Amino acid sequence: MPATPWQYARLVCGDRYVELRLQRDLFGWVVTRTAGDLKRGSGEFKTMPCADYPEAIHQWNHEVRARKRRGYVPAESAAAVEPRS
Repeated sequence: MPATPWQYARLVCGDRYVELRLQRDLFGWVVTRTAGDLKRGSGEFKTMPCADYPEAIHQWNHEVRARKRRGYVPAESAAAVEPRS
């Protein structure tokens, strides 16, 4: 188990972004995904409830791996590669 059970990742691919959070809510663990377009300001929010922590960490890892396969990189890495104007 990680040092803290809560997880957060912000990934970007061009003008697209996704934020993934693993956190507790009133009923247990949830994975939340916020995704959108930086230029247009559009986006969506999805909450995926999980039965327990192992299922939640599995879902969170699955979402992170899927985004990385699609070319998303951590926001910190993208900022280092792309010069700001």
